Amino acid sequence: MKGAKLVLFITGKCSKSCFYCPISEERRDRDIVFANEVEVDHIQQALTEARLINATGMGITGGEPLIEVERTCQFIQAFKQEFGPKFHVHLYTGLEPVPINAVEQLLEVGLDELRLHRFHVGQDYSRLREVTKGRARLGVEVPMIPGMINQLKKMFRQLDEIGIDFVNINELEYSEVNAKELKQRGLQLDPDTMTAVQGSEEEAITLLEWATTETQLNVHFCPLSLKDGIQLRNRFRRRAKNVAKPFEQITEEGLLLKGIITPPPNISLIALSKILLNEYQIPLDQFWINESLGRIETSTTIVHRLVNQLKVKKIQVGIAEEYPTINRIQVSYVPL
Repeated sequence: MKGAKLVLFITGKCSKSCFYCPISEERRDRDIVFANEVEVDHIQQALTEARLINATGMGITGGEPLIEVERTCQFIQAFKQEFGPKFHVHLYTGLEPVPINAVEQLLEVGLDELRLHRFHVGQDYSRLREVTKGRARLGVEVPMIPGMINQLKKMFRQLDEIGIDFVNINELEYSEVNAKELKQRGLQLDPDTMTAVQGSEEEAITLLEWATTETQLNVHFCPLSLKDGIQLRNRFRRRAKNVAKPFEQITEEGLLLKGIITPPPNISLIALSKILLNEYQIPLDQFWINESLGRIETSTTIVHRLVNQLKVKKIQVGIAEEYPTINRIQVSYVPL
């Protein structure tokens, strides 16, 4: 919830084809690595992204991380060496059966928590429980697919017998890539959220309440509103504090708010910067030339103060908000 965990997407390769998988076409079935929103070619880039959000841990996902277990181990080892043994690392796997030798490798380099995404009732997990006992927490994470509550109750009873450390129930996500599959199964978009499957939250809460009286399990429910509205926002705010320029304001949502000055074709960016420096006495550290977007960025205070003078010169002025991520996606622009 604090947004303090780096999300390491270790590969897009996966041997499964879960109908509800929300992974984007950009990443699906591709052997690429992302640290949060940053595509990385080597471990140092991922370490840099971790520093930019002041990360205290890392969640490893995919695709299927155990398809690239050697790579995964290298990343875990590097992060533990860089940030110390208290840097918490959890990993998701959907492989069935879970390869014990791969788990042993992960534990050797410091994996703190293993989350099973695909749990099959009747499968013998005693060896996996034995290997992880005392070395890493073992949990199960499942999406709440409406209509599956009875099957999940059966699963929970077996998890209780195994002595699993925790169970996470996730609200089922409706995305551009899984919408067709969900519709074919009669699953509808919840109009109140625009990202969740209708009925998923209600059945998750019913299951959660059942588990509190019928099992000894440690069960959690994660709604999409928490992931998108709290966890992601807090991660953006952590990163924004480290990447914001002196004139950029950090909003409650973790976005960067700034003033935008765009010259007409007859005025170059260099000429515009000289106007700001000499004519309006704007300090150098209070604006930045963004050559790729053909504009100068500064504070909202400055553009509000200069808007009338600049518009006389046919210079466009506005206010923009953008993500504090590496690609700085602009989410809004208001002309003044």
